[in-house]
Amino acid sequence: MDIEEKIQKMLQDTCKGLATKDELKTAVAEETAKFFEEQRAKVAEIETEARTAVAELQAANQSLEQQVKNLMRTRFAAVKTPDGMYNGIWGNLETAKNFGLFVIAEITKCASAKEQFDALGIEKRYITADGKIQKAMSGDITAGGAAIPTEFIPQLIVLLENFGVYRVDAQEWPMASDSSVAAVQTGDVVVYAPGAGNEPTESSPGFKNIGLNARKMMTLTAIDSDRPADHLADGRSIARAFAKKEDQCGFIGDGTSTYFNFIGIVNALLNVDISDVTNIMALHVQATAGDWSKIDRADLLALPGIIMDEADSDGDNCKWYSHRNFYYTVMINIALGLGGTNVTEVTQTGWTKQPRFLQRPVRFANVLPRVKPAADHIPVILGNLKLGSLLGDRRALTIDQSREAYFKTDQL
Repeated sequence: MDIEEKIQKMLQDTCKGLATKDELKTAVAEETAKFFEEQRAKVAEIETEARTAVAELQAANQSLEQQVKNLMRTRFAAVKTPDGMYNGIWGNLETAKNFGLFVIAEITKCASAKEQFDALGIEKRYITADGKIQKAMSGDITAGGAAIPTEFIPQLIVLLENFGVYRVDAQEWPMASDSSVAAVQTGDVVVYAPGAGNEPTESSPGFKNIGLNARKMMTLTAIDSDRPADHLADGRSIARAFAKKEDQCGFIGDGTSTYFNFIGIVNALLNVDISDVTNIMALHVQATAGDWSKIDRADLLALPGIIMDEADSDGDNCKWYSHRNFYYTVMINIALGLGGTNVTEVTQTGWTKQPRFLQRPVRFANVLPRVKPAADHIPVILGNLKLGSLLGDRRALTIDQSREAYFKTDQL
């Protein structure tokens, strides 16, 4: 019962003769004094919490400033190689310093850091809640998005692309909603020679619909607030983890919750006839059963012959996909055994950063088997992911930080 209700009740008691006017005055005074005392206690508690929060924020800001001063005093030795060259992901030390200044300005809301960063004249892009990139608006960025300087966007994207194979090679399909349909052509029009005076039979290219269902993938990690450099290591870890999970879903997904119910290329092939894989036209079973040493050149040469012609006719989009161990211990071993190869040819083709086999690019998909497992498996794929698979993209990768989630442990 609040104070107003109590006073109303006492007035009713006075009217009924249950209390005198003096008793009413005394009771009202006591209740009013008690109410204001409670409010003063609440205000004092709020002021204490506010002072504590401000002190912690000031301490965090001072810690960041001290770390920057330490880096400047040591001439950024922590991010340099012994010979004094910059050793980081940002291309050069100046860009790394600018990014650090941007982080301090945005996370700690340090006014002087914001002034210094704005004075650099680096253009910002505003990433909206639905993933669209626009020029930054004037004033503070709302909670619905984030302002990312244009200078830093390419390197952040490279962190993701360096580790993802499926995303780079598959055909991306933008999705306006969590469920979408893509039309894939399955056949061409029919050509006729009807002869003079005769009409050709009408025909249309064949199409089929492919259903796309988006899954939101998330990760949560805690970082010490007094070690902002950890953001860089965790950023690389997040990029690798997401790219690896996409590769797992795209290549070896089996439809279970581990792969968010997606079925990848390997299991899509096997599911054509799981009871007898020899009936699968797009699958070649090695002639001699056994481990990888039983795979011979005839097994590998059979693969280009069973893929569709159009998949192998559009430049370098038709590629080999395997674990790097399979490529070096099986594919390169078979190539060296054919003869006619000298050391120069081997070192310039077999161990290059862009390896090739039978004139087609080789992509290391390290989610594929590294060694022969006990069960039957598919160690190598030859195919055109641009024609054979779709990657529905609902929205861009977004990263956010919170000081509240791990407040008690002083982490972000």
